Amino acid sequence: MKKIFFLISTSLLLAFVSDKSVPFTKIDALVSRLNNGGDTTFVVNFWATWCGPCVGELHYFTELDSAKPVKNLKVILVSLDFKKDINTKLIPFIAKRKIKTEILFLDETNDNEWIPKVDKNWQGNIPVTLIRNANKNFRHFIPRETNYAELDSLIKN
Repeated sequence: MKKIFFLISTSLLLAFVSDKSVPFTKIDALVSRLNNGGDTTFVVNFWATWCGPCVGELHYFTELDSAKPVKNLKVILVSLDFKKDINTKLIPFIAKRKIKTEILFLDETNDNEWIPKVDKNWQGNIPVTLIRNANKNFRHFIPRETNYAELDSLIKN
């Protein structure tokens, strides 16, 4: 009886969580969005649920997104989780933390092709953050963990 209850509870939970989907994106579409964003300042964080430092700094991005300290700010969290873990790890992670910030799943398999499109000096480590404003010709790449003060300072200057 306990097993049946557990299976039904798990199925209901997965049905609820699967309702919240994470849109897939390709790197070219993301780069195009950043380059054609006009006066929008994009703060794009590449992260994964299995990356401790990524999870540790995630709240800075959600706080930044909520606070919107500058006009035309768009925060995007780009998940580099494994595709097989989207429904079992990524979506429950988002639901548990009630993350409202836009999250995209990067649907790419060849790291050697897509990583240099983000930044030619990126070694592939995460977390990393890209800040981009096309109209101001501003681009800043942070190849390590960051914090709210650094993000706030970069987008305001």
